[in-house]
Amino acid sequence: MRCSLWRKGIAGAVSALLIAVAAWPATAQNRFEPVVRVNERIVTRYELDERTRFLSLLRAPGDPRNIAREQLVNEAIQRGAAEDFGIELSEDGLREGMSEFAGRANLTADEFIAALQQNGVSAETFRDFVGAGVLWRDYVRARFGESARDIPRSQVERTLTQLGTEGGLRVLLSEILLPANTPETAAASRARAAELATITDENAFAAAARQFSIAASRARGGELNWVAVDTLPPNVVQAVANLTPGQTSRPIELENAIGLYFLRQAERIAAGTPEALDVDYALFITDGSEGAAARVLARVDVCDDFYGLAQGLPEERLIRETRPAGGLPGDVAGAIQTLDANEAAVITRGGVPAVLMLCARAPAAESTVDFEIVGTRLLNQRLGAIAAHHLAELRAAAFVEDLTN
Repeated sequence: MRCSLWRKGIAGAVSALLIAVAAWPATAQNRFEPVVRVNERIVTRYELDERTRFLSLLRAPGDPRNIAREQLVNEAIQRGAAEDFGIELSEDGLREGMSEFAGRANLTADEFIAALQQNGVSAETFRDFVGAGVLWRDYVRARFGESARDIPRSQVERTLTQLGTEGGLRVLLSEILLPANTPETAAASRARAAELATITDENAFAAAARQFSIAASRARGGELNWVAVDTLPPNVVQAVANLTPGQTSRPIELENAIGLYFLRQAERIAAGTPEALDVDYALFITDGSEGAAARVLARVDVCDDFYGLAQGLPEERLIRETRPAGGLPGDVAGAIQTLDANEAAVITRGGVPAVLMLCARAPAAESTVDFEIVGTRLLNQRLGAIAAHHLAELRAAAFVEDLTN
């Protein structure tokens, strides 16, 4: 009998072990053995297993284990670069990053961590994942932000002529998100939301956000940045579109949350389409002789120089006019997009070479295009490109060794 029980016990232990091995992607012989060396840093099997499980829970596209390895190698390189530059991860920055990430799932950081732990992922894995991103962002801003920030007005204007930017109504909101992940909490949150919806004071709303909100913005009193109304969820648009500054929206049913929005400011801006810019240009049509365009280019530095060249010639040889960018002639519109003020290009007009020069771009008289928004978008794009290029350089120079072979 004892032998039978012993055998059953062994069988049960083996079954449990097989189940554990199936659920765990790597062997459990030594969870903390090194698997990758990155310069002077080590990535352990435990870190790789944890990140793999974390990415699987997030349903990351591709092979979670391959992605996990690449992420951990890059993060080791990024941490080394940040430390060498004297950048340290602050606890406040880490907490804000964790709250922001968890807020995408309408959860607090603690709720998100609890959900991860229920699925076998440690809180430290989440902290490491978010912390690496925050540290790299701070490093890139500190090292490259100042040089990247100097975006010429001409580049912003040229971007507008090529891409445009959204217009319409934009709003400056504060938010309170109340939990509604169970019927009981939803009922309690609806009752609280009904009380908070009567707030008409910005400071009172901020205090309530700090006390009750589960959103990442709670630390800022619920304050959000400017946002175009038509980019908000439809139910939020309906709730805020008719508010006046100083009013709180009605409670809004969101996924696992009850939302309230306080309107701090609102403004209507013109669409940043090409038509929002006036283009001043000069077009000098040459006599068509060989080398005529090159001779003209050599004699003009600014648009007014064309007047000297055009003296005694028929009026149609020189065109100098200001038009909305969207109303330019086709041959001019295509060539002028890439030009800055006082830059010239050669085009063909009527079968002969013509010299085109951009004199100036300026907002149309009725335009309220927000150039700062366009500039910020360009800055973020530039920093993103710089960061990607810099990481590629660091990765190419790094010593990366696979220790599993």
